Amino acid sequence: MRRTKFIVLNIVENNILECWLKFTLLRYKMDRAKLLSFGIIVTIIFALSAIPTGETSPNGIDPSISSLVEANGCSCHNVGDAQSPNSNVILNLTMPNNFTAGETYTLTLNITGGPNDIAPMVEGPNMGGFMLKASTGTLTPIDGNVWKPEDSSYLTHTGGAAGQDGDGNNLREWKFNWTAPESDTVVAEFMVYGNSVNGNAKDPSDNNGNSGDYWNSGTFLLAGKNAQITDAGGHGELSGPQKMFYAFGIVFITLGVVVVGYRMVDKEESFEEVMKNYWKWIYPWLTTTDHKYIGTLYIVTGFGWFFVGGILGLMIRWQLFEPRLDGDYLTYTEYNSTFTMHGTTMIFMAAMPIIFGFANYLIPLQIGARDLAFPRINALGYWLLPTGGIVLYMGYFTGGAGDVGWTGYTPYSSGDFATRPGTDFWVAGQIMLGASSTLTAVNFLVTMLRMRAPGVTLMRMPLFAWSILVTVFLLLLSIPVFTVALLLLMADRTFGTLYFSGPESDPILWQHLFWYFGHPEVYIVILPAFGVLSEIISTFSRRPIFGYTSMVYAMATIGIISFVVYGHHMFTTGADPLFRFIVMLTTMLVAVPTGIKIFNWLATMTGGSIVLNTPMLFALGTVITFTIGGITGIILASIPLDIAFHDTYFVVAHFHYVLIGGTMFSFIAGVYYWYPKMVGKIMDERLGLLHFATTFIFFNAAFYPMHNVGISGMPRRYATYDESLTELNQFITISAMLFGLVQLIFVYNVIYSYKYGKEAGDNPWNGWSLEWATSSPPPENSFVEIPTLITAEEAERNE
Repeated sequence: MRRTKFIVLNIVENNILECWLKFTLLRYKMDRAKLLSFGIIVTIIFALSAIPTGETSPNGIDPSISSLVEANGCSCHNVGDAQSPNSNVILNLTMPNNFTAGETYTLTLNITGGPNDIAPMVEGPNMGGFMLKASTGTLTPIDGNVWKPEDSSYLTHTGGAAGQDGDGNNLREWKFNWTAPESDTVVAEFMVYGNSVNGNAKDPSDNNGNSGDYWNSGTFLLAGKNAQITDAGGHGELSGPQKMFYAFGIVFITLGVVVVGYRMVDKEESFEEVMKNYWKWIYPWLTTTDHKYIGTLYIVTGFGWFFVGGILGLMIRWQLFEPRLDGDYLTYTEYNSTFTMHGTTMIFMAAMPIIFGFANYLIPLQIGARDLAFPRINALGYWLLPTGGIVLYMGYFTGGAGDVGWTGYTPYSSGDFATRPGTDFWVAGQIMLGASSTLTAVNFLVTMLRMRAPGVTLMRMPLFAWSILVTVFLLLLSIPVFTVALLLLMADRTFGTLYFSGPESDPILWQHLFWYFGHPEVYIVILPAFGVLSEIISTFSRRPIFGYTSMVYAMATIGIISFVVYGHHMFTTGADPLFRFIVMLTTMLVAVPTGIKIFNWLATMTGGSIVLNTPMLFALGTVITFTIGGITGIILASIPLDIAFHDTYFVVAHFHYVLIGGTMFSFIAGVYYWYPKMVGKIMDERLGLLHFATTFIFFNAAFYPMHNVGISGMPRRYATYDESLTELNQFITISAMLFGLVQLIFVYNVIYSYKYGKEAGDNPWNGWSLEWATSSPPPENSFVEIPTLITAEEAERNE
């Protein structure tokens, strides 16, 4: 009675939904885990059902004839050799520049081109056919050459086997009326299938009295006088990526509502109290200058963008599940935007923020500093990252994201054919990301050179700290060049300058500027991974790293050589043969310091007492996958092989083995390794082992076969491919989907261990470096007092 009275009284004070939740909670006695799981499931189902589903033609072509239309261009021709569209068949629809609501217009459809190479052109019967449908308005025949089937909204020709008497089958030009809709704020889309037939000319080998039908399809847009063009299609159609972002938005908003509502019920708090408590939790994260908070923000943001980029990658793979025509899943322009944003996201918004996150959290701890040299600049550098990312993705909501590839090659990116304003947003976002990286690099450089604790000399720094020091030097020498190139590109696109597109301009200039940054960028993301591997392999082998000094020199050598070898990306540009030869030799030279590092890791493990925990397993997996990527890199360093494999999927496989198999695997290992230091709890080992096994298997299953399709000649950046490669591409796509799916194990492990993980203690792995000398998690100022680093020999002398 007491509980019932409580609910009745609260019906007056609170909203009905809150009271219903309380009643449900009391009646069924749901525990928190069940209620939260139920809420998440309902959220996902609601989000998926609520995604807007904009369509080009809401009703599509009549289902009864759609298969024949898509195969042959109209409903009365079904010829075996016409099952694919032919670009020689050109469709043209003559129409006004725009339309007025309710007006009737006479449109003309014309077909040119066709199978003239098979037999001489014959004027007469069976010349062509068509089928046409409009997304809005009304289509009406005006003569005996065009007819509209009963209870249908499309037009087709008369004559032949079309089902209607007339001469329409003997023509390649037809006229008809179209009555505009009652609103002139929309854009009409005309979907046309045209069939070109070579009359009754007969090939001697053909007993059917024809010489083959060739067909093609096309889409034509006609805007109303007051229409607002909202996207690339001009009529508000939602692309696949847009639907994805709507889904994310709906999921997160609905989850927020569920979490707030759950807390209102569970804690019996008002909405204002709940939001006040959340604000107390959020406020420090928004205003912090503490390197540990900012490092955590970087890591979470980086992995968040990693999953966004991964979803874009899976969209690419779904497009390539089978050879598709333009618009079967993604249009070709949408596909270009998707691989552009996938590459940009993975490199600039996932890999680099994760690196900066670990560096932010660990470098002050490893060198004995309380914080970075410029805490406020550190915060500014972080907040430029999500801001730049949002700007970069704004293209999805303004007509299509940038479609110029992550390399942004001119003159395409500087001309009028690239998406607008999506490419402008891409350039602006990249400039902001460049500013973020530059500020962060300066901060780390000053900190590491001027704020090391007593005893922490340069040659006593951990190898992870050395990897970051070399990395920030590379950043400061390369990022400004890329930023200047982006500013010049923005000037070309915005102010009409001619740095890259004019008659006196050199389109290769962009490639020189980009790859001067772009190739060091590869080492910018891999050198910190080497540092992570060195820390983990040393700790779990229970012995110091073998050849510490040679490891330092190897990293420095890699950094220096990285600026010399950028030209191997330009072997196909007609560069001077001597230049290409020098670049080839220096590219192969990178294998020497890289080989030293791999040898030293193996030597460290040799004779050590190896513990195969999850961080060590991921580290060993990284050594294997990166070695494969390095071997294929040597193959691509050879001029003749690079020319043969240039812009094929062999390069895609190589790059993913280096970036995902090298960088991302190592930083996943870093999460498992340093999670106890950051959170104070150890991640679940069983989930970690499952995550490693499935990730390693599906990664290799997804990316190793790309070498094969590349050798077979499949070009990268293409939205379709030769049918002979279908089965291998389907295997790659399925493996990639599974690779993406098992990353949810990692996400679950992070969340589960945060709540239920075992207490870690200050040094659960018996690590060697200074970060393990403080508490887990570290105090506000990292150290109670600045430590002094001494060697074992110095300690003995002091005693």
